[in-house]
Amino acid sequence: MTLMTPWGETLDRTHPLPEHPRPQLERETWLSLNGPWEYAITPARSTAAATTPGTWDGEIIVPFSPETALSGVQCTVTPEDVLWYRRRLHLPESFTGQRVLLHFGAVDQDCTVLLDGVEIGSHLGGYLPFTVELTEHLSPGIAHELVVRVRDVTDTSYRSRGKQSSRPHGMWYTAQSGIWQSVWLEAVPHMFIRTLQLTPHLADGEVEVRLEIDAPDRPTTGGGPSSLRAEVAITAPDTGQAVTAHIPVGTPTRIPLTTPVRAWSPEDPFLYDVEGRCGDDVVRSYVGMRSVGLGPDAQGRNRLLLNGKPYLHLGLLDQGYWPDGLMTAPSDAAMVFDIELAKDLGFTMLRKHITIAPDRWYHHCDRLGMLVWQDMVSGGSTYHPAVISAPAITPLQLPDRWHRLFGRTDALGRAEFRAELRGTVEHLRAHPSIVAWIPFNEGWGQFDALDITAELRELDPTRLIDHASGWHDQGGGDMVSRHVYFRPYRLSPADARDPRAAVLSEYGGYSVHLPEHAWSDREFGYRRFPSLPQFQRAFMDLQRRQVLPALREGLAAAVYTQLSDVESEVNGLVTYDRKVVKVDRERVRAVHAQLQEAFEHAVRGTAPLPRPVPVSEEEITAPVSLTNAAGLLNPQAVGFTRTPLHRTDALAPRFSGSRRRPSSWARTKRWEYWAITTDAHIVALVISDIDYAGVPSLWVLDRETEEEISYEAVTPFGRGMTLPPTFGDGSARALTRAFQLGVDEVPGGTRLRARSARIELDVIARRPAGHEFLGVVVPWDDRRFQYTVKDAARPADGWLRIDGITHPIPAGHSWAVLDHGRGRWPHRVHWNWGAGTGRLADGRALGIQVGGRWTDGSGVVENALQLDGRLHKISEELVWDYDTENWMAPWRIWGERLDLTLVPFHLKQSHTDLGLVSSHTHQCFGTWSGTAWTDDSERLEIAGITGFAEDVHQRW
Repeated sequence: MTLMTPWGETLDRTHPLPEHPRPQLERETWLSLNGPWEYAITPARSTAAATTPGTWDGEIIVPFSPETALSGVQCTVTPEDVLWYRRRLHLPESFTGQRVLLHFGAVDQDCTVLLDGVEIGSHLGGYLPFTVELTEHLSPGIAHELVVRVRDVTDTSYRSRGKQSSRPHGMWYTAQSGIWQSVWLEAVPHMFIRTLQLTPHLADGEVEVRLEIDAPDRPTTGGGPSSLRAEVAITAPDTGQAVTAHIPVGTPTRIPLTTPVRAWSPEDPFLYDVEGRCGDDVVRSYVGMRSVGLGPDAQGRNRLLLNGKPYLHLGLLDQGYWPDGLMTAPSDAAMVFDIELAKDLGFTMLRKHITIAPDRWYHHCDRLGMLVWQDMVSGGSTYHPAVISAPAITPLQLPDRWHRLFGRTDALGRAEFRAELRGTVEHLRAHPSIVAWIPFNEGWGQFDALDITAELRELDPTRLIDHASGWHDQGGGDMVSRHVYFRPYRLSPADARDPRAAVLSEYGGYSVHLPEHAWSDREFGYRRFPSLPQFQRAFMDLQRRQVLPALREGLAAAVYTQLSDVESEVNGLVTYDRKVVKVDRERVRAVHAQLQEAFEHAVRGTAPLPRPVPVSEEEITAPVSLTNAAGLLNPQAVGFTRTPLHRTDALAPRFSGSRRRPSSWARTKRWEYWAITTDAHIVALVISDIDYAGVPSLWVLDRETEEEISYEAVTPFGRGMTLPPTFGDGSARALTRAFQLGVDEVPGGTRLRARSARIELDVIARRPAGHEFLGVVVPWDDRRFQYTVKDAARPADGWLRIDGITHPIPAGHSWAVLDHGRGRWPHRVHWNWGAGTGRLADGRALGIQVGGRWTDGSGVVENALQLDGRLHKISEELVWDYDTENWMAPWRIWGERLDLTLVPFHLKQSHTDLGLVSSHTHQCFGTWSGTAWTDDSERLEIAGITGFAEDVHQRW
């Protein structure tokens, strides 16, 4: 089955890609030659250079390569083949009496053009446009035969080929051949405008214009004084204000704009209309007024500047491939889709990777507002794995003057690369969206990067240069550029000190394989995920946990790999067929707004304001094991439940006979925490095993006198602690000399008992039929994770005896709160937790469950409401606002669906500091009030709900 995009499925085979191919030098008199041509493939060794085939193989749809589905051919052209094209050429009457130009957007790789059997032009290289004049070879009223002969050696030579491979795999893609960008005719006057270069000088409010002409009897460039002048008009389309200047042909001339000058940016991609006239020729173009540079922020760290200010380049790697057209987009709308998707997700930049797109792609970036980092197309002979791959996992950096290691021993290949570099700059220099050049990537055919950088700087001093993206940094350019895939990214001290801007020019590469939208059964990516929710959580976690801190420390730009899947490389944010966006747009935008805010505060040297962050959580509805066979976190266990479904048997205690991974011992925590609130008392009991110690406790508060009675113990290696391997699979016990605790599941609920010298307790925490409560798995990484069950709305009844005096725990006025935990924890952790239970004014039972800090950036939160036994999940990181200098001041916890305040009436605090092990707890009991919204958008007015909120720092 051929994988098709929506635009490929509706392709007009007669008139594909009908839009004007060159929006920056546009005339009215043009004719698209896209559509059906004839083709043939012949052996190169038996075909004379100018001998056309005797027979033709069939029809091909130009400009799609024969390897593509949209071409209608779908066959491979090898380096031993010659690819031929033929069509009849009829000139429109409007072309009569004018010069006629034949334009090719790109032909891969070397081609010869014949008209009526006569060679009239040729071109070397597969990525740049070229033009052949037909005027002298045309006869009026005659149909002409146009033939194009193509050879493509792909990766069998030093020639530039980008990511094309004769053996596609992983990040190397299917090779293609022949015409792959638009072909078109243009009628021009005897003297016509050949180029119109427009360079913005934003600070001066001027546009530098260089207009060159082509005429048989006049100089084509400014080779000396000339009386020939051209008229250039620059108009602001929003106001209609225009400036007109008559400038000398061939001489760079600045034209002042009317003030105020409106700058171009991704937020405001304003383009001035430009019209050039010389003799009878009229062309239309546009210019965006923007400046690009490198400069310090308020902290002295170099950042990338846009229009004189630090600007966050938050980008995606864009390979520019399509399943039905390979390097040729199936339509103009398809190109727009990719750019608009990136903008909608909150990205500000696309890195056009190792290819050159059709001119219209850059035009859409210009008009839609998308920064572009433009790679040069890589070449060179066979790459050495140690040079191109080893630096991904080692600090290997090599001097690129060692041409043999980099596959650049051929002097002709190096010269051709330099010529193509110059051609690329001249071809694309007028696009305001392009802000950076990248000559080399990961050592692929890299050579003499410092010399290349100097040449680039001379060609175009208005843009930034990333001279060696990824590795083999030679110390040049404007960026210290890193690719990080196999380890967590942190901005290194060396990169932070580097006078160049620190950029993370590739990272991520997370993959998820969707068979119905995949090119093949193979899956290539740098970290694989089995489902879309897990993929999205990982992506958002990566942005928040690695990119955001680095932005605060000085990171100037980040480029995620990648925009779309390509063949077996399924690490895109959208599938290869562009039919499934793998992430929730709104939630990704919210995360990127966080990154933007962090960047803005970092460059100003100010502290960011807290705000809630939405998360995308998967609801788990079937039983699942918390860990896999290797003892690591099971990715399918990450999410939330409405009833306990997670098996946690593998986290059994060290001395139960199970085999515990060495790296996990002393990191496993298992506990049962229960709090009981009545109008007169608050009781808390804990049964806890942390591998090397049991840590149970019993605590009672008399709410009237504020007397606390507390029992705590530490038992070596959890002695005396019994905890069920999985929720509900047995009893929990804490047996110490000073006190004993018991938790047992009984019909209709859970029985809680305690006994000590002063305290006795016997309570049933009721569990009504259909009662829902929250289960959550929080993934710090595959070795550190936590499963917690939170139930804040259990009706309770029983009795409490203090110093021989029995106090009833009356039904209808008493509540129990559960915190069940099983997990493997990091050495340090800081958390907030809050809960409350009571009744609303209309008598419905309400449970409040909120948490934070320890879940931040994990993609999962423990926030929910329980209303009459139904769980209402709140999928956002809430903002916790409280005073650590005055714990008894009100606590506010708020987000989009909840805004609550706890007014404390009692502070319970404890402090332990034993060096490697420490704990600092501030738990405030009080009453909750405020507003919350259910899943059904019902507004709840909350008042007088008893509960608590806590701040805990632990090191263990």
